[in-house]
Amino acid sequence: MDDAFRREYRLAKTGLLWGLCAPAVVPGVALVVDLALDDEVPAAVAIAVGAVFAALLLWVVLSVTGAATIVDATQVTIRGAFGSHATAWPDVQGIEIELNPAAVRRGLPERIVVLYDSSGRRLVLPHLNDRAVADLEGEVEDLRAAWMLRRGEDWAPVGKAADKIARARAYPRPLAHIAVGAMLCAMMAGTVLFCVILVTGLYDVISENPVTETLFHPAAVIGVMPLLVYIGTLVIGGIRRRR
Repeated sequence: MDDAFRREYRLAKTGLLWGLCAPAVVPGVALVVDLALDDEVPAAVAIAVGAVFAALLLWVVLSVTGAATIVDATQVTIRGAFGSHATAWPDVQGIEIELNPAAVRRGLPERIVVLYDSSGRRLVLPHLNDRAVADLEGEVEDLRAAWMLRRGEDWAPVGKAADKIARARAYPRPLAHIAVGAMLCAMMAGTVLFCVILVTGLYDVISENPVTETLFHPAAVIGVMPLLVYIGTLVIGGIRRRR
């Protein structure tokens, strides 16, 4: 690999950043203005809230715009707003395309690229995803080719990192996604159960027993049950995946 292969992945569309920030900026500014105009609220409170909000917004903007993945002949550098981390090619254990655990939010990339190093750490490569790169598979193949060329003849897989990569390939869907899906299904089932009991008038019978009244209370079947399903899915799924 020569310098012609050098790659830099940065934020290309600033409109996406402002689109993500706008829903928080508008109510945040409205809150600060409302506090400033309220005679019962000390000015120091409005100033403090405004300062915290401005600092948080600045941190988000710098984190997104300053983040980058830089690839050269010797290493892969992950740059953040307040620092950077470099991984030499011989220390790279794998470059994988994985599902984004945060993709449950609309507008975020569904697939991201992660790097596993010799210590077993999983490092997300900024702005290397299916929204920022048109041909993500082709780009990753180029990076893997560069890695295999530069990692050295004495390179060998590290057990800890290899196990993590194998587990990620065996279970490509994040466990959190499965748990959220199970929770939503339980919430829908609880809502249907509540409607059936309400329409049939069974609540009059259920309320005669404190135990059944508690178990079939609307808050229990629509709120508590889905939460328990979510936690149970995480626990059982985690145990099964570790096995």
